[in-house]
Amino acid sequence: MHFFLRKTVFSEFVHLVYCDRQIIIVSMKNIPVLSLKGEIFTNYSGIKQLFRLYHQGRDFSNLTLSIDMYKLEWIDANLSSLFYAILYKLAVENNLRFSTDVSYLKNKFDVLFRNGFFVNEEEVIDERKSTVVLKEFLPGDDKAYISYIEHDLMNHRGMPKFSKEVKQGILNELIEVYTNIGLHARTDHPFFVCGQYYPKQENLIFTIVDLGVGFLTPINEKIPAIDNDFDAIMWALEKSNTTKVGTPGGLGLYQLRKYCENNNSDMQILTGDIFWSSELASTVFDFRKFPQPFVGTTINLIFSQKMC
Repeated sequence: MHFFLRKTVFSEFVHLVYCDRQIIIVSMKNIPVLSLKGEIFTNYSGIKQLFRLYHQGRDFSNLTLSIDMYKLEWIDANLSSLFYAILYKLAVENNLRFSTDVSYLKNKFDVLFRNGFFVNEEEVIDERKSTVVLKEFLPGDDKAYISYIEHDLMNHRGMPKFSKEVKQGILNELIEVYTNIGLHARTDHPFFVCGQYYPKQENLIFTIVDLGVGFLTPINEKIPAIDNDFDAIMWALEKSNTTKVGTPGGLGLYQLRKYCENNNSDMQILTGDIFWSSELASTVFDFRKFPQPFVGTTINLIFSQKMC
């Protein structure tokens, strides 16, 4: 897959084309522009802006789009997995390539280089040790995924000080999430993961994104009475509920939700047109709806160091 990045040189766009870590330089002018603005946090409003970018991009095909981030003040770096999944989906669906002002972003958002969203031949070391690097996995990559979760995520300095039992439990639950993607997402595309530690907020946010069919389709096939995305999420969060045939399961999301509820943390699920979070569920609002949803499922896990 080719992704086009850009840095400004005088009045022309010089595109740095990253293909299998090889850099090719080409000059282009007058290409369509999509913009990201303001602040993009791991919440409904921030994610809605990324979804809007996806729908704007779908209006184009067989060309290079410029991603204008000059008016972007902040983006939660864990959302690199969602941002990258959106660009990947547009590239596959519409044969799009992408450019942006790499020199500007290297100064403004260096974290996007430290976490692997932008890649070149130079090895980038995260001296701040705040990132959980952006990775993509296929259903057959179980050993690589488990190693990533064990070493990159669970041993990160931003994670809470788990007991051995809790740490193993969360590892098992994240493995089940991976297994469910392979069984139920019904896609040949990879899924994407990324995390970021925020020392001032004392939390680490980990984002998992797949490009599959979402929760509703397989659950509705098993239980036709469940005919909307919110009810599908509620069903999936119940203990022991699973669409697997002849195999126990259903503990992954249930246990992750319980951990978050009991440890000042939060879990968010985005699937279909629904934004649900364990924090939101404790208010008068159970969920929010996206006017322009994305595909598949996104799960955000907000691990707080401020233990209850």
